[in-house]
Formats: sequence, structure tokens, C-alpha cells
Amino acid sequence: MFKKIIPFILVFSPAVISIYSYQVPAVDNSTINFNNYRHKEILIVNTASNSNQAGQLAALQELYQQQNDSLVIIAFPSNSFGNEPKSDSALIVFMQQQYGIGFPIAAKSEVTGPASNGIYKWLANKFYNDAVNANIRTDFQKYLVDGKGRLVAQFDSSISPLSPVLLEAIRKNR
Repeated sequence: MFKKIIPFILVFSPAVISIYSYQVPAVDNSTINFNNYRHKEILIVNTASNSNQAGQLAALQELYQQQNDSLVIIAFPSNSFGNEPKSDSALIVFMQQQYGIGFPIAAKSEVTGPASNGIYKWLANKFYNDAVNANIRTDFQKYLVDGKGRLVAQFDSSISPLSPVLLEAIRKNR
């Protein structure tokens, strides 16, 4: 007697992960829950107080004030490029007193390599974000996530937060 063999196809689906599943520690010991930002655009920026681009913090705050009804900015302080010597407690003072930062600030973490935080692993890997493999090369790179949680644009550190190209990307992806 013969057994009927039913063939099957093994299907591998990509490990796309929703950005809304992430929670990261904040610089003030609270938690930044990305699920709270559904339907808003998210601009993710790796920052460093000793970077030659640190002046962009003022422009980021201005952008946040102009568009905080539909855009959230999240700063990720990092010493991955050797420009962030401050502790989390010193970062709060620096960012709030020097620049009046009102947007969320993640706890200091790595943004490159195997020790990078989960958001930057998501940004860097198309396998997770379903868009692109991002090469994080320097401080103040910017990544735009649309209101549906898709990575839609990335900007070099030389692009100001108030530049027409970045503002157009925000407007276009609403």
C-alpha cells in the first residue's frame, strides 16, 4: 500500500519588523515608545554634542516647533564617531539649556556595529525595514519614517533640518 505524499513548499518571509514595535530608553530614564507615534512622521537623528554639526540641534528644535502636530523628532545621542563624551544626565542639561530641545531624546547608545541599538539595526538593514540598507557613516544623519511606519528617506549630515529638500520630503510623505 502506498502512502500519498503531499508536497509542500517552504516559504521564507522577510523578517520585516514594524518600527512601532520598538521601545527605547530615554535620556531621562523614561521610555520612548514608537507605537505612540503611529500616523505621525518620525525624523530620527543620531546626535553628538562635540560634532561639528551640533548647531543643527537648534534647527531640529525649530523644525519640531513648526511641525510637531504631524512630525516627531527623536534624537539618538551616540559616541559611535567619537564626538559624544557626555553622560545621559549631562546631555539633558546640554540639549535643554543650550538649545531648548523639546522633542524626545533617547539614552546615549551605539548607532553602528553589532552593539548598535535596535532602531539603528532596523534603519541599517533592509531585511528589517523593507526599504534600504542604510550606511550610518557620521553624526547627524537623518532618517524619515512616514505615518505608516515606512522608512522613506535618509539625509546626509550636511543636509540641514530646515533645508528645502528635507522639508519637501516631509511634506510629500504626509
